Amino acid sequence: MADGSPTLRVGVMLDGPVVQQWQADCLQHVLDVPGVQLVVCVRKTDTAAPRPSLPQRILRHPWRIALYLRYRRRHFRPPAMREVDIRDRIAGAPTVVCTTTRKGHGEYFSDADLDAIRGHRPDVLLRFGFGIIRGAILEVPTHGVWSFHHGDEQHYRGGPPGFWEIMHREPVVGAILQRLTDTLDAGIILRKGWFPVVDHSLPQTVDQVLHHSAIWPAQVMRSLLQGRALPTAPATTSAPILRYPRNLMFLRFLLRTLTNKWRFHRGELNAHEEWNIGVLYQPVQSLLQEVHSLNVRWLPAPGKNTFRADPFGILDEEGQLIVLYEKYDHRTGLGEISRLRPKRDNVLKRSRSILATGTHLSYPFIVRHAGAVYVVPESASTGRVELYRSDAQLSIMDHVTTLLEVPLFDPSLVHHAGRWWLFGTRPPLSNTELYLYHSERLEGPYVPHVMNPVKTDVRSARPGGTFFMDGGVLYRPAQDSSRTYGGRIALNRVTELSTTAYNEELVKYIGPVPGSAWCEGMHTLTAIGDITLVDGKRMVHVPARQEQVRSRKVQRLKERLRS
Repeated sequence: MADGSPTLRVGVMLDGPVVQQWQADCLQHVLDVPGVQLVVCVRKTDTAAPRPSLPQRILRHPWRIALYLRYRRRHFRPPAMREVDIRDRIAGAPTVVCTTTRKGHGEYFSDADLDAIRGHRPDVLLRFGFGIIRGAILEVPTHGVWSFHHGDEQHYRGGPPGFWEIMHREPVVGAILQRLTDTLDAGIILRKGWFPVVDHSLPQTVDQVLHHSAIWPAQVMRSLLQGRALPTAPATTSAPILRYPRNLMFLRFLLRTLTNKWRFHRGELNAHEEWNIGVLYQPVQSLLQEVHSLNVRWLPAPGKNTFRADPFGILDEEGQLIVLYEKYDHRTGLGEISRLRPKRDNVLKRSRSILATGTHLSYPFIVRHAGAVYVVPESASTGRVELYRSDAQLSIMDHVTTLLEVPLFDPSLVHHAGRWWLFGTRPPLSNTELYLYHSERLEGPYVPHVMNPVKTDVRSARPGGTFFMDGGVLYRPAQDSSRTYGGRIALNRVTELSTTAYNEELVKYIGPVPGSAWCEGMHTLTAIGDITLVDGKRMVHVPARQEQVRSRKVQRLKERLRS
């Protein structure tokens, strides 16, 4: 660049100018990175094979997988796979048209084509076309050829993406961005993530993986431009290589997805969440032990049509526990922030509402700063993150400022290394993608992290309580919603937190509490001195909620019929 800033010379490998929507988005993300230059398009030679005769087509047709192929051709239409013409985006880059030679399963480039590509000095080649490429082409770019594999390579090699995860009742489907090596399935992993399996819909499962992994090359390129080194160790895996399903297997798949669809709708109508708050009279650090106690004292069951969730608290001057929490009403579909004072004998002082805005509120995250108490409730439905000031009794909520004009779920603050860090997730993958913002002051302004989303993992991304320190190390509780919303708590050890990078590693999972009344989920873990607050879930039938769900489904059906 003219100002001396680092640049990255990028090429793209294509079969033609028409690509899938997720690939077009991926290329646009890359082109939007300051310092990236598109220097070459590597195109495959158009070699139209002669049309075989009818007898040849009959003999060569893959009859064993015909049902899946027909489904994929006529009914499998994820939006991310819609065809897009990208001539306008690549118009300024020279094109090298290559004819490859097939040897076994691999495609090899001629010396002349390799020299032509080298002449453009690419730092990275992004592969959206060709087949399994092998040989010298992999070493032409400084940082190699990058390619996606939509699946967790430790469990699933081959394809089709998402299909076998549904068949095997897996809760998650993985994806990787890798630098290709000359050894099959031994690429160098540059970025990896895990998405929820939508077990009643293969198109939805695949669409979210394609759409939300498309930003990964741009993120890795930003990291390169900041001077960070890329991984160098190739992956190892012994996972089986899976192929397109045969006809009988595909019929089993259809039956499974139809059954899962029926269970999904039945569950929405008849099984509804009831959350309650529990008190654990031990410090949160004790849960890091290999064998830990979960002797939770649950509050009395919430009233009809309501539940209590997302507990945060402080100790008053007399050492008494005061709790803010989400009080949800199934009849209105809204939550408000309420206050209560649990006692060791499980007797409650009367709960009362502290903040109700007519919009949904939850997750009243408490922050102590400069002798004052602040609260940041979730208000994602309004598209904003608000900061309130409270008092030592948590009896008032005075609005201070708007921290972000972003719909952030479960916003969680921590002051670390001289800065304020605001964590949360955003729609549409509110359980999967972790976003990070930072500021020098509690009141802001907050700026987005350059690597957003900093993590993609439905098992441990969405915030789930207060940060805490142990042995000089920062820990972040998060939610595992891979099998059910708020299924359990993931404790993450933060290994790197700066304005240019974020990394954490999973330590262990906590909850839910077996044998208790609320044993079907846990999604909040908060520390108050030597006391730890949690919440727990059970599924109950709520007629008011059932009627809301039924009305919504009828409305959606009418809209589909009209369209």
